[in-house]
Amino acid sequence: MWNERADFLHQYGDRNSARIWRTAAVELEHVLKAFGAETLTLADAAKVTGYSPDYLRQQIAAGDLPNAGRKNAARVRRGDLKAKPHGGRGRPPRRAAQQSESKQVTPINKLRRST
Repeated sequence: MWNERADFLHQYGDRNSARIWRTAAVELEHVLKAFGAETLTLADAAKVTGYSPDYLRQQIAAGDLPNAGRKNAARVRRGDLKAKPHGGRGRPPRRAAQQSESKQVTPINKLRRST
């Protein structure tokens, strides 16, 4: 898209702006490659994708996800990850009311046995 804009500007005689757009396009391409090449632990990859670390480990064992780390210290490239689709199988998210109820703490005096 940025190269197309540079071509358009170059075509209409604005060579300096075209050069800036081409430079920006090259820099963006390098940054995106570096971002995709970053390796993540399975715990970090689980946070990014929404899948569990165990599921990602199974994907690596099955060969569906390449291991970018060592055999017993698996890592995955950010560019190889796919986000978990919303609305699929798995535990549905808790409603806000259920979350607040589950976080209530029982006072310690209620836990003691009366003698």
